[in-house]
Amino acid sequence: MQEIGMLTNFNKPTELAKMTSLVAKAYGMELIYIRPKDINIEEKKVYGKILVNNKWVDKTTDIPPFIDAAPYCFMRKNKEKMDFLRKTTFLSDNRRNVVTKEMLQNTLSKDEQFSHLMIPTHKIKSFQDMDSYLHDYQKIVLKPGKGLRGKGIYIIEKKDNDLFTIGFNKEKWDADVNALEEFFDNTVRGKNYILQKYVTSRTPQGDPFDCRVHVEKDGTGKWAVAKIYVRIGIGQSVISNVNQGGGISDPKEFLKANFNGQHEEIYQNLLKLGTQIPKKMEQLRGTHIMSLGLDIGIDTNGKLYLFEVNDGPSTKAVISEVAFLRSNYYLYVLENRLNRKVKVKDSTDELENNQKEIRELKEIIAEKEKQLNSILNSKSWKLTGVMRKVRRKMTKKK
Repeated sequence: MQEIGMLTNFNKPTELAKMTSLVAKAYGMELIYIRPKDINIEEKKVYGKILVNNKWVDKTTDIPPFIDAAPYCFMRKNKEKMDFLRKTTFLSDNRRNVVTKEMLQNTLSKDEQFSHLMIPTHKIKSFQDMDSYLHDYQKIVLKPGKGLRGKGIYIIEKKDNDLFTIGFNKEKWDADVNALEEFFDNTVRGKNYILQKYVTSRTPQGDPFDCRVHVEKDGTGKWAVAKIYVRIGIGQSVISNVNQGGGISDPKEFLKANFNGQHEEIYQNLLKLGTQIPKKMEQLRGTHIMSLGLDIGIDTNGKLYLFEVNDGPSTKAVISEVAFLRSNYYLYVLENRLNRKVKVKDSTDELENNQKEIRELKEIIAEKEKQLNSILNSKSWKLTGVMRKVRRKMTKKK
């Protein structure tokens, strides 16, 4: 079997690694699960794990010709090893010419195809920058320029000349001008933060939401939409971050319930952006990319805004789709980019066992999604929106 690598920072192989390994085996590829510390530069070997009879076992092998590398592995402490891999193998993303949030907004703002999606954005250098944005827009978003998965994001709203509200995760607190400047000095000054105009993307119940369009390269080397889903920040005051306790919903049901009459047009526009924006990202970076997560907000009038593009998107809600698309892309790269012939192993029993494991994993994931969607789209959930609003206000007063 042709070996391929999956490089992450997690000590234990993930659910995605397991499903991808099962699918890859059916295509004649052996997935080796690797962490940066498993790479031996001197020996040009990796000390990883492979899936055998549904159990991960140790395996030492040469550097695989293709490695699916998570962006989080490109940390300063791993620089020597990642530089080595850049020269030695084909990486799913080599992290060259990374586009910052500010750069993306500024570039696309000048592009006729995407300018209508853009939000006023500015790199913050001083307290005066923040004060000016609050004067112009009343409500702003403050986020790390290189943040990932919604971490470190604040929302600040100007109530009057000397009163502001700061929101972070599920918390809110009031601040006067002096307290706001103190917040800036302690949290923002000297750090890579950007300012954005706040765009209202909330459900009628007051919960923030956005649409995640998860895209992957497919078996032809082209971009494909793996899945679109709505992320709802249940009980959150800032963003719709599933990692902070939010939930997800089916896009068609959600859009129909909240944007009646516009839902189909909005959905088709989301699909279209799923192929247009990734092509633009590759053009801007001048290199190949395998996976992206587009975060798109929708205001009360149904207008779409591009919040950001993540090159290390979470796969929790798209495990089965990603496993199939990536396995096909691995095969494409091996045969079309690296000129390596991959032969499918002729073992009916093994293929049937793999397919059984895949079906079981897909059923477990689908059942979890079904239960959550049932809750989010139920009448009782929508009716309790008022209660959640009251709870947020009570938390704010404490």
